[in-house]
Amino acid sequence: MITADAQLIAALAERTGLPPEALFTPVALARVQGVFAYPLHDDAAEDVVRRLVETMTRVIDFGAPAGADPASRYVWLPEITTHYVSAETRRVVIGVSSAGEMPARRSPDDIYDPHADGWDLDPGEYDADLVRQAQQWSWWQRVKAAGVRESWRMPEPYAGADHEVPLDRALHERDRTGDQATYRSALRQIRNATYRDIDAWAHSGHEALARADTVTIRSAAAQRRRSAALTEALGYYQTGVAVGELSLPAGFTGVLPWSWTQNRPFLRARHGWALALWRLGDFDNAGTVLRTSLWINPADNQGLRDLLPLVEQRRPYEEVAIV
Repeated sequence: MITADAQLIAALAERTGLPPEALFTPVALARVQGVFAYPLHDDAAEDVVRRLVETMTRVIDFGAPAGADPASRYVWLPEITTHYVSAETRRVVIGVSSAGEMPARRSPDDIYDPHADGWDLDPGEYDADLVRQAQQWSWWQRVKAAGVRESWRMPEPYAGADHEVPLDRALHERDRTGDQATYRSALRQIRNATYRDIDAWAHSGHEALARADTVTIRSAAAQRRRSAALTEALGYYQTGVAVGELSLPAGFTGVLPWSWTQNRPFLRARHGWALALWRLGDFDNAGTVLRTSLWINPADNQGLRDLLPLVEQRRPYEEVAIV
């Protein structure tokens, strides 16, 4: 039986992975609005927790376009999932959209031509296996069929800054001291100060994935810690992608080349998103994320073309030992 806010908050924290201090307001607000009253017996408590989680994490859909072959267009986050893993994501998306637009920009002198810049390999110059793979890549055939597309650049969250950005300082200190706890705290401060810093969300995901990798014990408790770290990573990556998508125009058809450094945080967040989904066993959505990432960055500086076949074969992440 649940008899106080603290008990309900503890149940919510376990379910969402959010710190208790982030949950006081939604619980108190729901109680004041008459959503529930104490005491809550087990079934009633479970229903309240489920409803609160659903309210806090439902994806905000800003009109992601549907139609056309999903393998031949940008697939938006709301098309892949109806809920954020972290309730924090919804708050961040509302905050970013309320602060005003920072749209991605076309690069008028930069276009992507798959026939000039792509994977049409000459058998006389490349390894025969790579040539054969390029001929079989369905994602690449769709990129070629789309023809010439516009190149776009994501906005800079620290435009005009003439000093080292906060994330660079945090990474430098981590590498200098090896202090992971301080690094996590620095990432949290950056995220809270600048919601638009997609790289801070991506690197927070990387840090959580690294913590999941440290769990080697097979006990139930250890596996719960691993699952919690993977879910935490997924939440950070989703947030970074959601923030980035606010800068893209509806019906986005362009490419976001890695060669523009402004695009790299968004591409890193998408890469991490796919890895987290894969590690959690969500092969279908991991495959969709990878295909979409290849669609917007066909040069594939991240090596996603090597991961996609493994995901499509539904091979467990641990089995192929990707590091």
